[in-house]
Amino acid sequence: MGQFTFIVRLGTTRITPTALVEKGRNHVTMLTGNAAFPTPTPTTAALTTACDALDAANQAYDFNRGKTEKETRDVAFAVLMDLIRELAGYVQAHCNNEKDLILSTGFDVRRIATPLGELPPPSNVRALVTPYPGRLEVRWAGVPGRRLYSLYMTDKDPQDPASWKLLTQTSKNRYTVENLTSNTVYTFRLQTIATAGVSPMSDIASAKAA
Repeated sequence: MGQFTFIVRLGTTRITPTALVEKGRNHVTMLTGNAAFPTPTPTTAALTTACDALDAANQAYDFNRGKTEKETRDVAFAVLMDLIRELAGYVQAHCNNEKDLILSTGFDVRRIATPLGELPPPSNVRALVTPYPGRLEVRWAGVPGRRLYSLYMTDKDPQDPASWKLLTQTSKNRYTVENLTSNTVYTFRLQTIATAGVSPMSDIASAKAA
């Protein structure tokens, strides 16, 4: 006998600024009054503020097409994207592997048919400093049979469960993290997603961005 594992799908691949605003506002609508997720992280207020900022910046860029307007739009885009990734991590952690609960937040799902059992987490997790300001590289040993890795990050106390946010889901054994704050310590951990199930969290690795 087996079971299904339901994984939050970000749905942000090649997404445009306009579509990201619509996506963010949909999450706010779906979470408002959602009894299954009474205290979402980030808050609906924070998501609304970020949506408004990107909407305004996107309209300003469409009107003027200037370098300054583009930079403002790109920053606002990155802020909202980070919040949606953080929200995906919150939903994944609180959905109790229930598909309908994930869908109730506005996210779609990946469904993986899994036998009962548990995978080991990735090992040899390393956070490496690069010569480039605000950039770190995270590497880890591969897990045979994996489909994806979920990479989490915090720049706060790693012992605080609420400080972690989902950074990305990738099938590769490394990931370059950009647009970090220089002279700030970042900590990373991972889970493995594969046909055998979802692993516990890996050991952590930390590094200070140049």
